[in-house]
Amino acid sequence: MKMKYAIIENEPFSLKSLQQTIAALRPDYELTFTAESVEESIAFFMRNPAVDIIFMDIELVDGNCFEIFSKVEVRTPIVFTTAYDTFALQAFKVNSVDYLLKPIHETDLEHALQKHERSRKTEDEKRNLALSYGKLAQAGTKHRILTVSGDSYSFVEIADVAFFVSEDKCIFAYRKNGGRRLTALNNLSEVEAVVNPNDFFKLSRDLVVNISAIASVHKFFHGRLSVVVGTGSEERKVVVSTARRKEFLDWLGGQS
Repeated sequence: MKMKYAIIENEPFSLKSLQQTIAALRPDYELTFTAESVEESIAFFMRNPAVDIIFMDIELVDGNCFEIFSKVEVRTPIVFTTAYDTFALQAFKVNSVDYLLKPIHETDLEHALQKHERSRKTEDEKRNLALSYGKLAQAGTKHRILTVSGDSYSFVEIADVAFFVSEDKCIFAYRKNGGRRLTALNNLSEVEAVVNPNDFFKLSRDLVVNISAIASVHKFFHGRLSVVVGTGSEERKVVVSTARRKEFLDWLGGQS
């Protein structure tokens, strides 16, 4: 997707020079708006513009650019471009990507662009993860799953399952009130696709647990966690790795 940007700059030569440098470094970037005043900029931001990054001078024709932030909320990432080094601290109190001093060197601008693109990629990954999480949550509205016993079929309510276990290439559902059922599911990926991720977590490569079945969680050696899950008749201890510790604790505490 083409990146759209705006330049807020009161010096025509600086504006043209910056535009040319950006065009040389990022030919696919599209300049969609320019302004030279606080007043124009406020009107621009009040329209909720669909731009991805803004290059902004500090001293504009009718005042200081920080007057803009006192009038409107600016969520778009900003690269400040200025001849003054006295506003750096103030700049980083707003949505700043970088603070470039004039004359702006190509290497400094390239660094700022890369910094913005890395941040944008991270945000996109977060949004994609949230979207996937939401799809799983919608899939998790399924209330029951098919079970098999000999030549007979039945079902079990997902809410009644303490945990799912992969054993001998089969998926078993261990019920909260005891006992287990052989499900018609083929693997734990299929389990994760039908359960609500708010309630179930893949604790290990062979176990997906219901939060209601977690009996205790304790700190373990080297930043790991010791987790005990149980149904009353069946209890298991699982060690959560350091790498998955935060993910598990965030889920346990209901953080998105």
